Amino acid sequence: MPTSASTPNEGPGSSGAAPEARWTAEARERLDRAPAFVRPGIVKLMARRARERGRTTIDSAFLTEIRNESMLLVAKCLRGFGFEELSMGAFDVARAKMRRLPRKLEVIDEIRAFLARRTDKNAMVLAKFQRYLETLPARGLPWTEEALARVQRVPEPLRGRVRQAVEAAARAARERLVSGAVVDRCLAGLGGAPAPVEGGARADGPLAGVTMLWTAGAEERVRRIPLAPVREMVVRRAEAWARARGLEVVDEAAYEASRGGV
Repeated sequence: MPTSASTPNEGPGSSGAAPEARWTAEARERLDRAPAFVRPGIVKLMARRARERGRTTIDSAFLTEIRNESMLLVAKCLRGFGFEELSMGAFDVARAKMRRLPRKLEVIDEIRAFLARRTDKNAMVLAKFQRYLETLPARGLPWTEEALARVQRVPEPLRGRVRQAVEAAARAARERLVSGAVVDRCLAGLGGAPAPVEGGARADGPLAGVTMLWTAGAEERVRRIPLAPVREMVVRRAEAWARARGLEVVDEAAYEASRGGV
C-alpha cells in the first residue's frame, strides 16, 4: 500500500485554517483520472468531508465512500426529475413526465449531453446510477452501502428498531442521506468511551431489558448511550456476560468487560 501522500492544490483560501487532510498516492492517482473540470470540486468536497469526520488522510477507500454518497444523492435527484431507470432511452421518458417544467427539461438535456461526450464510459456510469436508483427507498432517507453494512452488525432482533432510530437521528441532524459516518455517530455508545456521546442526553425512566441488579455507576453509563435500542442491546449483553460468570450484580467492571467482548 502506498506510504507517500500529497495534498492537491486547493488554491487561495486553503491556508490559515486547520491543516488539510493529506491524500495517499493511490487516491491522488484516482483523482488525476477524473475529468479535469470536476477535479477542483472533488478536492473541495473531500477536504470538507475529511474535516467533518476528523480524518487526517484521504485514502482510496474514503474516496470511494464519499463517491458512493454523492452518487446516491444524485440518483435521488434523478428520481425527482422523473427517471425510473437510467438508460439512454430513459431520457425521453423523463422529458415526457417533465414536459410542463422547462427548467427540469433543461437539466435533463444537460445530463444527456454530458453523457454523450463520454461515450467510452457511458455503460459504466449508467450501470452505477441504475444500481442506486434501484436501492432508493419509496419513503425515508437513502442509505449508502457503508451505512447498511454497519447496521448489519447489529443483532437481527434489534436491527429494525436500530435502523429507525438511526434514520430519525439523521433527520434530526438534517442529513440528506444515512452514511456510514451517521451510523457510527449514532451507535457510538456501543464501543466508545464512557463519557456521553456528544449531543446525547441522559436517558431517564426505567431501562428496558434490565433483569438484574446494577450498580449506580454501571447504570449511569448505560443511560449515556443515545439510542434506546442500543441501550437495550448493551443491557442484555452485559447481563448475559454477568450470568455466565455467576455474578449477581452488574458493576462497572462487568459492564466494561462485556462491551469489550472478553
